[in-house]
Amino acid sequence: MSSPYGIVLGRFQPLHLGHVEYLEAAKRECERLFIGVTNPDASRATISEADAKRSLAENNPFSYIDRHLMIERALLALGWPAESFCVMAAPITDPARLAAYLPSPDRSECFVTIYDEWGEQKAREIAALGYRVTTLWRRTHDERFTSGTFIRTAIRQNKPWEHLVPAGVASYIIDNGLIEAHKAK
Repeated sequence: MSSPYGIVLGRFQPLHLGHVEYLEAAKRECERLFIGVTNPDASRATISEADAKRSLAENNPFSYIDRHLMIERALLALGWPAESFCVMAAPITDPARLAAYLPSPDRSECFVTIYDEWGEQKAREIAALGYRVTTLWRRTHDERFTSGTFIRTAIRQNKPWEHLVPAGVASYIIDNGLIEAHKAK
C-alpha cells in the first residue's frame, strides 16, 4: 500500500460497474478510501472547459445525498467493511473549497482514471493542491465498460440499465422513486 488514505473523485451519476472497477483498484492501494462526490451542489456547479456537459442539470439528476447513499449501499452490499471507506462531498469545480474537504496531502494519494481532457485537467488541479496523483489507467471512451450518460439515457428511454450498476444502486433508484424523478428532469 502506498498511502494510508486514498482519494477518488467522480460525479457517480449514478455509480456504475465501471466506477466499481475504479474504486476497487484504488482501494487496493490504501488503507481507507475517501470517495469524493463531485458537483455536490448544483447551484454552485461551474462548467469545465474540458467538458462543458458535465455541469448541465440534465447530466446531474441525482442529488448529492442520493449519490452518497447509493455508493454506501452498493459498497456495503459488495462486502466492503464500513470502516474501509468514507463518502464525502468534493466540489471539484471550486479547487479552493475542495482542499477543505479532502484528507491532508501528506497522508493521501489521489487516484484517477483518464478517458479524455477532463481527466487530465482533474489530475492537474488535484496535483496543484499538493496531492500525489496516480493514474490507474488511461483508456479511450470506446474502452469504457459503460458511462453514466449511457445509463441516464437508458433510464429516460425505458431501456434496460440495471445490469450496468451494482444491485444496491439499482434498488436504491427504484426504492426511492428516482426513475420518474429522473425522467422529469
